[in-house]
Amino acid sequence: MLRTLRIGPRLGLGFGVILIITALMAALGIWRIQTLAADSERVSTVEMERQAQVERWAALLRLNWVRTEAFLKAIDREYMDQLQASTEATTRDMEQSVQRVHALVSGESAKVLLADVDAAQGAYLQRLAEIRELHRGGEPSVPNLVDKDLRPLADKTLAALDALRQHMGQLLVASQQRSASVAQSSEWILGGAALLAIALGLALAALVTRSIVGPVQRSRQWAQAIAQGDLTRASEGHAQDEPGQLLQALGTMQQRLAGIVGEVRRGAEGVASASAEIAHGNSDLSARTEQQASALEETSA
Repeated sequence: MLRTLRIGPRLGLGFGVILIITALMAALGIWRIQTLAADSERVSTVEMERQAQVERWAALLRLNWVRTEAFLKAIDREYMDQLQASTEATTRDMEQSVQRVHALVSGESAKVLLADVDAAQGAYLQRLAEIRELHRGGEPSVPNLVDKDLRPLADKTLAALDALRQHMGQLLVASQQRSASVAQSSEWILGGAALLAIALGLALAALVTRSIVGPVQRSRQWAQAIAQGDLTRASEGHAQDEPGQLLQALGTMQQRLAGIVGEVRRGAEGVASASAEIAHGNSDLSARTEQQASALEETSA
């Protein structure tokens, strides 16, 4: 197939294939880098923030629970006012984390765990509101209610948050492992693609070189044989490229030289035959002349 192409298109085809392979490698590398960048961005922004917000939510809730327990058991009004103000400020901060967690959570498992947290916290806040009403009314059993009713609800909420936090941590670790796997697979894929490109480039270069150098070498050997007088080689130029046309031209030249040599040989043989006939005629003429001379001498005598 290559010999049906001229040298220019053949070289263009070879370089074109190499350029296409290079472009495919570049596209593959860009795609893998973009995939890795997307995974890294998701890990560094969404998942790490989600993990941090869940941990912040749990820490603020735990802090508020300690303050709430102290508030409901305290008797110093000034201390109670300080606890109330700190609890309200922490609640506002915690609401920001709650909103961010709800916005960032994805996946059915995480949503189920988040729903458990919301349900547990809702029950805790409802019971807290009831105990606060009793506390404002001076109910003496409030400390017992805090330990008996409110503490289990707070522990349940914190346990649900801890389960959500652990799940977020597992997702973060899985994403980091996936990013590492993508990076490693990218190295293998790009390395394999580079080796494949090198192998294809070498094979194509060998084919193109052989298709050009081989006919040129045969043309040189044929020309040397003609120069040494060998006009008996069979024609072998059948390709349509430049080296093939050169072989065809050498074959035509050899045929014409053989024809010229044959004509010269036939002419030389004709000249030699004529020369022999002339020499033979001269010999006959000399013999006759001698005979006539001898006859004249005899007549004179």
